[in-house]
Amino acid sequence: MPEPAIGVFGAGRLGRAIHRTAEAEGHSVHLYDPRRPDQWDSVPVPDVLVDCSAPAAVAQAVDLSGRLGVPLVECVSGLDDDQLRLLDAHAAKAPVVLAPNLSLGNYLQTRALRQVAEVVATMERAGITGAVPEAAVLERHPATKAHRPSTTASRLAREWLRHTGRPAADIASLRCGPAVSDHEVRLEWPEQALTFTHEVRSVDAAAAGALGAAGWSVGRAPGTYSIHEVFDDLLATMAGAVTDGQEDGR
Repeated sequence: MPEPAIGVFGAGRLGRAIHRTAEAEGHSVHLYDPRRPDQWDSVPVPDVLVDCSAPAAVAQAVDLSGRLGVPLVECVSGLDDDQLRLLDAHAAKAPVVLAPNLSLGNYLQTRALRQVAEVVATMERAGITGAVPEAAVLERHPATKAHRPSTTASRLAREWLRHTGRPAADIASLRCGPAVSDHEVRLEWPEQALTFTHEVRSVDAAAAGALGAAGWSVGRAPGTYSIHEVFDDLLATMAGAVTDGQEDGR
C-alpha cells in the first residue's frame, strides 16, 4: 500500500520539518500556504491535512479539511474555547486528531507520570501517610512562544490531578533559550525528590509524530482523537503483531 499523501497547512518550522521528513519516507507532500488561499485549488488533494500554522489560521484549516474531505491532524497549541468547539463540530464529519505535542518523549513522560501517580495514590489509600508528594511543572520555550503556560504543561498538571486528586503546587513558565522546548515534572517529598524531564532538541521529533498521526487517521471514523490515543493504538497494534509473530514461530 502506498504511503498516504500529506497535506501540510503552514510554512513555519514544523511545516518545513514535516515536509522534509515526509518526502524522506516516501510520501507525496502538498503544501498549503494560509496566506495564499487563492492557490489552494491548484494543489492536488491529499489523503490527510496536517495543520501546523497558528491559532489565527485554525478556522482556515478546518474549512480546508472539510472542502477536501480528508482527516485533520491539528498540531497548533494554545487554542481557545471557540477554536476547540470549532474542531469538535468538525469532528462530527471527519477524523480530527488533537496533537498540541507530537513527540514520543512527551507520550512516555505522561505515561510515566500516570504510573507514579497511580502508585502513590494507592499507597496513600492503603494508609501510608505522606505517600503523595507535592508536584510542580516547569516548562521552557523560546521567547517567541506567545502563551503561557504551555498546553503540554497544563496537561501534565491535569494528569497529576486526575490520578491523585491533588492539584500541582505550581505551573511555571520560562521564556528564553534555544528553539523547541523542555518540560519537567518535579515531585517533592520532605526527604527526597523525583523528576521527569523531557527535552526536545529538534522539531524533527514533532514531525515524526505528525506523520504517525497522519497515517493513523486515514480511514478512521469521524470523531475527536488525542495524539496519545493514537500512540496507544499504534503501540497495541505493534504489540499484537509481535505476539502473532511469536505464535507463528512456535
